[in-house]
Parts: sequence; structure tokens; C-alpha cells
Amino acid sequence: MNMHRRYKTPDIPSHRFAVGQKVRMKGWGGNKVKSTATFEIMATLPAAGGALQYRVRDNDEKHERIATEDNLEAADMWSTKERSSFDRKEES
Repeated sequence: MNMHRRYKTPDIPSHRFAVGQKVRMKGWGGNKVKSTATFEIMATLPAAGGALQYRVRDNDEKHERIATEDNLEAADMWSTKERSSFDRKEES
């Protein structure tokens, strides 16, 4: 009997944003972030405390930040993975 068939592999959540994508911060732990500041996703990181993480960088800054997915939003509506589902809704 194959042992691998007995156990279901855990579902790994997928990241909403891709490397290279432009995003904005919704908030930053009490610190003020310019609402016009756009950040680039530099890397996807594993989840911590149940929230997926990203390494992000603003071109005006010399350092990178770690941000959780719930603190980020797409810089424009066409830059998220949801675009493909939007296109399908429009066609029907």
C-alpha cells in the first residue's frame, strides 16, 4: 500500500500579489505612510501568524519592508489576479 495516498497534503494559500507588482499600503502599524506611495513586491514570504507576507520596497527609500497581505492593496485594479475573473463576468 502506498503511504503517500493515506495523507492529504495541506492546502497552502496562494499569494494575491506577484513579484514585480505595484501595491499601496493601507496602513503601517500606527506610522504614517503617504497614501500616494507605491511599493513594488520584491519577494513573497511564507505566512506568519496566518497572514501571508511580502517584502516590499518604495523607490524613494533605500530599505525594504515586510508587509502582510491584509495591509496591501493593488496600485490599480488591473494588477491583481482577479482581473481574469472580471473579464469572464463581463463576457457572459
